[in-house]
Amino acid sequence: MVTVAVDLCLTEGSVAVGKNGEFLSCSSWGISKIHAERVYVEIDHCLEVAGYKRSDISKVIVTSGPGSFTGVRLSVTVGKAFKCCGIPVFSINTLKVLSSGYEKINATIIPVIYAKRKRFYALIENTYLDATEEEIAEKISRLKNPLIVYKGNPPELLIKEFPHLEEKTPLAKKLLFLPESDLQELQIFYLREHDAKPKNPPPNPIR
Repeated sequence: MVTVAVDLCLTEGSVAVGKNGEFLSCSSWGISKIHAERVYVEIDHCLEVAGYKRSDISKVIVTSGPGSFTGVRLSVTVGKAFKCCGIPVFSINTLKVLSSGYEKINATIIPVIYAKRKRFYALIENTYLDATEEEIAEKISRLKNPLIVYKGNPPELLIKEFPHLEEKTPLAKKLLFLPESDLQELQIFYLREHDAKPKNPPPNPIR
């Protein structure tokens, strides 16, 4: 089963290809503004490196957010495109992907992603947060053996106070190794409303 994995939710976009649990190829880039123009080129490139083409794809996994508003929409839209082609598509929360792979470590894993406005997205004891570093630190201080795992902009205050590590692996590659039980039907996950959304929309919008 050839699987294509895609993450466009963060500044680092990435694509990976695997087969039957084996990693085959991966590509990543660090400019969020070019996600839309790069993603399909990189999918084809990764498939070619692995010795396959689009018609060989059996499954697609995408990140569903949180992340940048545009990035989340792009990531899920790629999933929708493959779904329209009859390919099974699944999604998973970005923070859950970030925290995966550390199950054997004797620590409470706290995935953290920069959310702009001096705030961060975090997952603490099954609770999703869109909060300041001070607010997150207060909650982490109650935990036993916390370990912050972050990707992208570092949470400066948090990494001064708590054990931490920077995730270097592209999230698309991590997607390939998630257990089937963690995957969900394609959906979108926001922790924050888009800045451009009107605060008081008209009661009868024009359609």
